[in-house]
Amino acid sequence: MARGKGILAIHVVEGRNFQKMDNIGNCDPYVEVWLDNPTQKSKTDVRRNSRTPVWDMKFYYNVCHQPELHVTVMDMDRLTQDDLIGTATIDISDIYKNYYQEMWVSLPDVKGKQRDGQLRLIIEFFPK
Repeated sequence: MARGKGILAIHVVEGRNFQKMDNIGNCDPYVEVWLDNPTQKSKTDVRRNSRTPVWDMKFYYNVCHQPELHVTVMDMDRLTQDDLIGTATIDISDIYKNYYQEMWVSLPDVKGKQRDGQLRLIIEFFPK
């Protein structure tokens, strides 16, 4: 069995303290996750009017020891381009030894500014 080869389950559980991005209304967040290819993003549903959304959605990837998971939380906007709430790159190299990891991820924006928002993830590895 090749170490780090198998199925990676990404469970996007919930978020908290997301900043309101628009002047009107509240936050309409959704999450994008991907490993090494940003053109192969998985995306949660939009949770309307919530700064503390619950998604409870799982995504599965065939992996061969990819060391990083990328997450982006966006605010859906009907009239203009969706706004970035925050983004993070998570080192998942320990998952191949421990098989399970639960975490709250802080979400600085692309300019590196710290925001209050956090995303709760559960990551599981099933070796082949």
